[in-house]
Amino acid sequence: MRLLADLPNLELQARYMVDGFLSGMHRSPHKGSSAEFAEYRGYQQGDDLRRIDWRLYARSDRLHVKQYEEETQLRMFLVLDHSASMNFRSPRGGFRKIEYARIVLAALGLLAQRERDAVGFGLAGAELTDFLRAGSSPAHWRSVIARLDAIRPMGEASVAAALETLAELAPPRSLIVVASDFYEELPRIEAALGRLRYDHHDFIGLHVLDPIEIDFDIEDSGTFVDAETDWKMELDAPAVRKGYLERFGRFCSDLDDLFRDAGGDMVRLRTDHPAMDALARYLGQRVQRLK
Repeated sequence: MRLLADLPNLELQARYMVDGFLSGMHRSPHKGSSAEFAEYRGYQQGDDLRRIDWRLYARSDRLHVKQYEEETQLRMFLVLDHSASMNFRSPRGGFRKIEYARIVLAALGLLAQRERDAVGFGLAGAELTDFLRAGSSPAHWRSVIARLDAIRPMGEASVAAALETLAELAPPRSLIVVASDFYEELPRIEAALGRLRYDHHDFIGLHVLDPIEIDFDIEDSGTFVDAETDWKMELDAPAVRKGYLERFGRFCSDLDDLFRDAGGDMVRLRTDHPAMDALARYLGQRVQRLK
């Protein structure tokens, strides 16, 4: 993990993970052998100029490229929670939660791009922001990387509101991968997952947590501050540890149930565990679901 953290930028971190550990493991679950023409889409910088339909340009005065059936098989949308709580890192945490989340999402995007799947992006703030439609070119993937790399956690966020909006914007049967600590009212998340399912989307949650949040092995008393609201509470940590672990365990179990009951998957990730293991667990979940 130290080598991964020392790499100078997010693109190199993603390439290191994919090239060194997981290259070749990803296969699109819907991909076939067809390369037949499927539809047109608007030209985007970085697209292969050989795919421009010049006859259509002569009629419409707008650039369009031909998109083929194999390129429309899988669209993956990466969603990142950028609330202030995602900025947390304890002394035992290998990364801040947001750093860990965006490395894993970037690597997933690179895996999809190498399979010629289309990758899009959305940021979960108070609502869905910085939305980027799905594309499959290397230039498009670098646009996703640039957006991931520019994120600075702040304030409160609503993953539920972001997912509800994304359900309307994403093409049917897209794959939605959302990385968050999911500190939100669970009924709201349940409703958002129901909307994704209604629109025939596939979805996986990456529950990114610091080891302190999971183990709560704090030996001192002190003032605990809510990162999103600045609400403060004096706590004797050892005295409340048992109750905290019980409540946190129920929260995680209920969150798992929400995703499973809606037809999705949940992968729980610790920031003190290798990010490569996180990708392997994600891919394992995908394989099991598609059997």
